[in-house]
Amino acid sequence: MSKRHCLGDVVCYPTAMLVRFLARYWPFANGSGRLLDTFARTADLGKGEQVAQTTDGFPIHVFAEDWIGRHLLMSGKFDRSNIQLLLDRAEPGDTLLDIGANIGYYSAVFLANVPNGRAVCFEPQPGVVDLLTKNMAQFEERASVMPVGLAEQDGELRFAVNEENRGASRISPEGNVLVKVRQASSALGDLDRVDLLKIDVEGFEEAILRNAEGELARLQPRAILVEDQTGALAPDGAIGAILTRLGYEIFGIRKQLLKTDLTPIRTREDCRYNDYLALREREKG
Repeated sequence: MSKRHCLGDVVCYPTAMLVRFLARYWPFANGSGRLLDTFARTADLGKGEQVAQTTDGFPIHVFAEDWIGRHLLMSGKFDRSNIQLLLDRAEPGDTLLDIGANIGYYSAVFLANVPNGRAVCFEPQPGVVDLLTKNMAQFEERASVMPVGLAEQDGELRFAVNEENRGASRISPEGNVLVKVRQASSALGDLDRVDLLKIDVEGFEEAILRNAEGELARLQPRAILVEDQTGALAPDGAIGAILTRLGYEIFGIRKQLLKTDLTPIRTREDCRYNDYLALREREKG
């Protein structure tokens, strides 16, 4: 038998089984992801496409070798506290715009928890968009999948695929595949409503938000969730300046074991977080 921690359709070591149990039934707001990090790299979860059962009660198709897929197979969740920040601000009938949807976990959690909610998903990655389509099918007409990326103009761009963590794949001149992209302002111009926005496009956020600034001013989503590790969410940063012009206050998402806090971002030195939430003035309370 392999000396890896086995968690697929094979006999499992007691330690690995215990980790899986603890991660799935973790009683605290945060921390289960860190618990899984070591085991997610070594666990034998099989290969190719598999189906994970989420803690929100729906199945989700994943790649067993992929970082997000491995977390979902082991714990049934991924970055769940981030999604909860959007759910806390959601209302029945809301529309989530998911830019960089990956396999659709964020959108699926949203649709599973928001009555009559709708999700519009943009994802250009070959293979990934196939799983996204399968995962959104269970929500029928409430979900729309757009198999393209967003950019400053229509066309094709080179895309670097990370096979071990497809969430880290990105638009890059050194990319190994070509993907179709659509002008962000045009794509958002087709939408009548966006109440919540999640964007995770590995460094391409500024280009998309800048191009779509006029449409975001029209749509006025009440909350925008952004990932960044470059300081760009500072008020004078590349992304922060756009969001500030649009009337948002930016908060860093501070994850502690027992709770998740929002910390106002005033300067570039405040940008010590991986994820940020931008809220319109009326939504801060």
